[in-house]
Order: sequence, then structure tokens, then C-alpha cells
Amino acid sequence: MAINASPQFVLKISKYCNLRCDYCYEFPHLGDKARMNLNQIQAAFQNIKSSINELAIERVNFIWHGGEPFLVPVEVYEQINLIQKDIFGTEFEYMNSLQTNLTVLTNRHIKFLEGGFFGDIGVSFDVYGDQRVDTKGKSSADLVRANMRKLIDHQIAFGAIAVLARDTLPYIKQTYRFFDALKVEHRILAYYRTVGSEQTERHGLDFDELVGAYKAVFHEWLASERATPVHPIKDLVRYAVQRIMGIDNDRYDPSTSERVFVVDVNGDVSNVSESEFCYGNLFHSPLREIAESEVRVRSIALSQERMQRFCYQCPYFGNCPGVFVANATSIEREVLETSGCPVRAVLDHILDVFKRTDLSDFILESYKADDDATAKEQPALSVA
Repeated sequence: MAINASPQFVLKISKYCNLRCDYCYEFPHLGDKARMNLNQIQAAFQNIKSSINELAIERVNFIWHGGEPFLVPVEVYEQINLIQKDIFGTEFEYMNSLQTNLTVLTNRHIKFLEGGFFGDIGVSFDVYGDQRVDTKGKSSADLVRANMRKLIDHQIAFGAIAVLARDTLPYIKQTYRFFDALKVEHRILAYYRTVGSEQTERHGLDFDELVGAYKAVFHEWLASERATPVHPIKDLVRYAVQRIMGIDNDRYDPSTSERVFVVDVNGDVSNVSESEFCYGNLFHSPLREIAESEVRVRSIALSQERMQRFCYQCPYFGNCPGVFVANATSIEREVLETSGCPVRAVLDHILDVFKRTDLSDFILESYKADDDATAKEQPALSVA
């Protein structure tokens, strides 16, 4: 059983956090100070290294996640750096990324970031709304804005993730303009509504609201002189371009293309969208055994079954690889069953706009230039 040649390991080094965002899926664990120790991290690296050749892995991205990973002392990451160099040496390509709420940023952190250990930095920041508060209920927005300015002043590049939920929906256009003005690429992380969960009922959006928000961001991107990339719009435009160009062989295969593996504080490995499926434990088992586990085989079978149901009859399949369907979370699967695929709905709109406004040639030219410029880049925006 294969995996992507460039896998990402989202390492939950600790779930301890100094914020209490009500929509956070880790909310019950944010006060837990337990974290991975260096021996466990070393074992995880060794269990990856031992399987590199068998799984034909070419490079690895370690994404340090939480909780808030910058509540872990910088000295720990310095030790991790030494462990990685000892295990992987110079013969294998790897990088480290960081997903942070950017509320902790001392001069010590800035100096460490300037050292380049983290090749990519992703900042979780909604810009608007009132969910990102500390343990006393105080908004973190002004602090994060100030710390983003520090990163910019020190020429430390970063991307961002903004949650699209009930209280941020009215500001989705302003959110794009904020990051566009800073020339910061970002991802919109949609919060879906589901039945039976008080948390998702408070914050989740329905199908039409989500599709409408994506359409609005698409038009903001079109109108911008900078056209700063924003996901998933960037991906959706690529699918539309492939439709126009007649490229229909872009198909996701979960049995060979699964790329993102979440490693919990205790070492358990799961799919980024299906935490109920534990593939194994990276502290105790080689990655090869985890990749070939019966649980992963079952998870992949369910993913393939979804694609057969929702993708194979879709006119865009092949232009769109079907990643949304393949990696749909339990809530996203409910959306597929009740309302259909939001990717298809937004693609309908994008292609209609291209047709009505005669933008196809312009988009093809500008997209190719952007794609060539970023072809070798893998920003931390893929973080779960």
C-alpha cells in the first residue's frame, strides 16, 4: 500500500493552547499540557526513515501543530533540529512547517524563525469575528495584527488560515481584502453545520452559505489588482482552467496519493479527515506497517466508494481530481448526501463567469504564469 511521495505529517506536539476559540475541534483538550517528548519524536523520525525506500518517499514535510506550538520552548525545536540532522543527514530532503495563532512572538522566537528551521509558517487568524479569544475572553486580534507586522518587518514570510464560520461569514470579502493588501496567501477553512452538535450548530454554515461565500471570494480575487492567491479558490480556478483546456486526467487515487497524516500527542496516526480511523502509532511502528494497516485499507475503500458515488458521474471529474469527496470529513459527507458537492456548484459559477465575461484567455495566461512561479512551492496552507 503506497502513499504520496511527499507526505506531510501534522505533528500535534501539544494540544495546550492560550486561546479558547469556541469553534475549535480540540476545545476539550486545550488545557492539557501533555506534549510529545524528544524520545518519542526521535522514534517517530526513525520509523519514518526506516520506511523511506520501501514507500518510495522523496521528501517529507513535518508540520508542527497544536494547540499552540509556540507554547513549547524554542529550545525544544532546537533539539528537534539536531535529532533530524542526525537521523536524516543530508541524504534525504525534509522540511519543517509551523501552524501558529501568533499570539506568542518574542525576540527569541523571531531570531529562531530567521534561522530558517521552519520553511513555512501558517498563521491562524480570522481577521474579523469574535471567536479568537484568550482564557479570559479577551480578543487576540490586535496582538496578532501587531505580530504579523513584526514578521513582515523582519522579512519572515508566512501564509494564513481564516475560519469561515457563522460570525466571520459577513466579513468574508473584507477578510480577502485584508490579506490581499498584505500580499499574504491564505486558506479559507470552512466550518460546516451538522445536526446533533451544539458546537457546529452555533458556528456551522449550510451549503448555500458556503457556496455563496466562495463565489464572493472568487469575485474579490477577480477584482483585485494583486490577485493574491486564496484557497480553495486557487484550486477551483485550476480545475476550471483544466476544463477549458480539456485536461481530464487529473484524478485523485487515495490508495497511492494520500498525503496528510495527523500524528496525535500520543503518536497515533490518522487520516486528516477521518480521525476515527487510527492507522497505528508512529512512536512504536515503522511507517510502512502503518501505511499497510487494515484500518487504512478500510478507510481507503470507503474513500474510493464515495468517489465512485459522487465523482464518477460528475462532468468535471478529471478536471477536478475529486479530493474534496475523497477526503470528506463526517460533516462534509453529510453535506454531500443532503446537498451535493460544493466544488461542483462553485465550478459551475466560475466557468459561467469566464464564459459570460470572455475571461478565459486572460485567466489561462495569468494562471499559467502564477503556476510556473509557484510550481516548486508547498506553503503551509495545507495544514489541517
